[in-house]
Amino acid sequence: MRDRSNTSKFDIDGIPPLKESLPLGLQHLLAMIVGNMVPAILIAGIVGLSGSMSTMLIQGSMLVAGIATLIQLYPIPLFGGFKTGSKLPVIMGANYVFLGACLSVVGQHGIGTLVGAQIIGAIAMIFFGILSKKFRKFFTPVVSGTVVTCMGLGLFPAAVNNLAGGQGSPTFGNPVNFLVGIIVATIIMMLMKFGKGLLKDTAILVGILVGYIIALGFNMVDFTAVSGAAWFALPQPLAFGIEFKLDVIITFILIYIIAIADIMGAYTVATIGGLGREVTDEELSSGVIGIGIGSIISSLFGSIPSGAFSQNAAIVAMNKVISRFVVAIAAIILLVLGVSPKLGALVTTIPSPVIGGATLVIFSQIAMAGIGILAMDLTNDNRIIAGVAIAAGIGLTSVPGILNGFPPMVQTLIGDSSVVLGAIIAFILQIVFNMKSEDTGNAVEPQS
Repeated sequence: MRDRSNTSKFDIDGIPPLKESLPLGLQHLLAMIVGNMVPAILIAGIVGLSGSMSTMLIQGSMLVAGIATLIQLYPIPLFGGFKTGSKLPVIMGANYVFLGACLSVVGQHGIGTLVGAQIIGAIAMIFFGILSKKFRKFFTPVVSGTVVTCMGLGLFPAAVNNLAGGQGSPTFGNPVNFLVGIIVATIIMMLMKFGKGLLKDTAILVGILVGYIIALGFNMVDFTAVSGAAWFALPQPLAFGIEFKLDVIITFILIYIIAIADIMGAYTVATIGGLGREVTDEELSSGVIGIGIGSIISSLFGSIPSGAFSQNAAIVAMNKVISRFVVAIAAIILLVLGVSPKLGALVTTIPSPVIGGATLVIFSQIAMAGIGILAMDLTNDNRIIAGVAIAAGIGLTSVPGILNGFPPMVQTLIGDSSVVLGAIIAFILQIVFNMKSEDTGNAVEPQS
């Protein structure tokens, strides 16, 4: 039975009063909500879904993010010490490691094929979780650090695009957009540096709220989507059908393996930054199992697989608030937004420059967290491995159409994901360098 006398927000089992936990949870929500919905919006655009079906896809992405987060926060014991989640203070949502492949698959085969491949891959992910202790040695700081750094650096263009007003916006590049975004970023940084207590802990939330008020003054907030949305509507599972294609399934199983490095990276950011220790084998195994379960649920609603949001892990590392109850508040709000299109639409009225200013700070902390992980074991070999993997991952995926001459499976696997490419290169170089080290060690072994 939980000790309700423990009200510390700095304790993983602490239950802070609502006056603290609600704004802290809302901060987590606002940090991930737009990023969680973007894949659904992109998929709806590629497939050409109707307004109602697009809304259902977006609703589903919020609903399953809340479910997947609660699975991680309050795991159910299984067998052999395994559980359905890590019990770590992490927010789950759309996993961007899969985004490039998902967009490629829906463009070629439709959402039904994506659903089928994700479900089979998620089942494989559960088995990977059970066996993860045996191959954790491959998920070293150089691999996890490379993944987190690539993710942070790869997100910078998205933050800057939002700062400028959002790609495709008629006001894109307007100086007023930059002004609002810079004000938001400045408020967040100043509160992180000079703020005290709850004001410092909720710096991102305060920055977004102030930015929203300023944006209202500049007539940058559009409430059209709110007025036309229903108060209550339940997303329907398997509304987009299901189909199985072997080549797509194999591709997704491979990406699920790579995604473990991303999971390891996000968990490491949260545990080292918030708990002052590394991730345990049990947390990793159970966390991977939970993500597999969450990804099955996500797939049923047409959402892309679940993953731990690095920006929320970065928030935990920044303010040291590790209470699961705080994160659960965000998860519960996600569930409410998932069944109320009107409330969900209200959240989407936050202007792009406000989001851009906040994410500029958050994404920078993700990249720095990745560098921090790399610094844990920064040997000369690891400098080369990480440097080449990050350079290739960011460089190759920043040039549109560069992989058009490669087989479709390669394009689907790598897509636009610097994370996937960086992880693959880091894995390969790590194996090669370890083989070289063993050979060198054998060569210099003294004779008896």
